[in-house]
Amino acid sequence: MASNKEEIKDSKAGLVANIIGALAFLAVGICLIAFDAALIAKMIYSFSILGLGILFICFGMYYMIKYFFNREYIRITSYGFTMGVILVIIGAVFIINADVVSSFIDALVCLIGVVFGAVMLQQSFALFHIQRGSWFLSLLLGIATIAGSIYILLTPIKIFAGSMISYIYLIVVGAFSLFSLLLMVIGLNDHKKDSDRLFKRNMEESPLMSGKKADDSIFEEEPFFETHEEKDDKPAEGSDDLFEE
Repeated sequence: MASNKEEIKDSKAGLVANIIGALAFLAVGICLIAFDAALIAKMIYSFSILGLGILFICFGMYYMIKYFFNREYIRITSYGFTMGVILVIIGAVFIINADVVSSFIDALVCLIGVVFGAVMLQQSFALFHIQRGSWFLSLLLGIATIAGSIYILLTPIKIFAGSMISYIYLIVVGAFSLFSLLLMVIGLNDHKKDSDRLFKRNMEESPLMSGKKADDSIFEEEPFFETHEEKDDKPAEGSDDLFEE
């Protein structure tokens, strides 16, 4: 009997990137509030682009290696190698032209926030598909994150220029992303438990399984008693055998 469980596949690289990015937003926002904002901002402008470049290169190499190890080249629609090359090129550009890229770091942070919001929306769609009630909360978090990122992007607010709004934005985006990811993990875990429970119940109620239990006695071996019949060679009375030659 075929199982009715749905296989939910996840991307380990995407999951790691999501967690690292959310923790980075959360940590930077807290540090900007708790410590000297000018010093933190200087460090961010100096090393964030370099760190992003290295991160892009690492993920690009991961996709390129995975493309060959998983034999993805046998599938025409697989573009893992192409994605890896693009990520490596972006990372290299970030490292080589760090001074130029750093001038756009505020817009880059907002764009990353939009990406986080889009991921939350995708998670809400996945939760809705597996019939989890938390999908609506994840949807609201995604919409709020995208709206806040676009607002910061279109205003002259500088992320690392001492504005409390920008610091709160970083903390909120990081917290929303981690919370939405937690909702996704809980939803998938509950979905797996429900699927396993339903599969076991269907197996128990299956006509084949119930019929097998009911008809087991049919296939049990009947007790066998061996009997010996004694042959009487004497002709019966009145039998014509007496007259046979």
